[in-house]
Amino acid sequence: MMLMISTNSIMRKNTGFTLIELLVVIVIIGLLASIGISSFTGAIQRGRDAKRLSDITEIEVALKRYYLDNGHYPGSANGVPNTGQKIGVGNQIDTLLKPYLEIVPKDPLDDGSVYFYAYDPQHCSDAVHGSCACDGGTITALSVNHLEITSSPSKVTCSGGDQNIHNADYNKGFVPHAP
Repeated sequence: MMLMISTNSIMRKNTGFTLIELLVVIVIIGLLASIGISSFTGAIQRGRDAKRLSDITEIEVALKRYYLDNGHYPGSANGVPNTGQKIGVGNQIDTLLKPYLEIVPKDPLDDGSVYFYAYDPQHCSDAVHGSCACDGGTITALSVNHLEITSSPSKVTCSGGDQNIHNADYNKGFVPHAP
């Protein structure tokens, strides 16, 4: 008796993926993962920008409530320097806003040098006087120093102050200015 082995049965046992096929699949998975991660990162940045704009609106409402109660915005008479202060880091402006906010917000990344909110009680404004001469006319200004993705939807101030408000990605002005 002779045992016959067909070549078809041997070939079937050796079926599988080649090294090249596996490498191609790994590269495709890597490309799809990198696209997904970059999309996710952009969504996170847009979310932080939306939070920043929401925080500024919340601070604006608190400032307006302060104004209604006191007849002026916080300023040097309240211990806030005319050059302004960062918001959400324990400065005097935070103390003055605390009765109007459950928690005084701060930038989601808040590193103190690039990502921060600022308040300036006496800031030059082109929106009020038509120029940046700061000829004695000032406004009270509020700003988000840096947005990650969102283009600047609001910019109403000129140079002045120490809180980088004139270079901020987003700012708002209030009239009349603080005392």
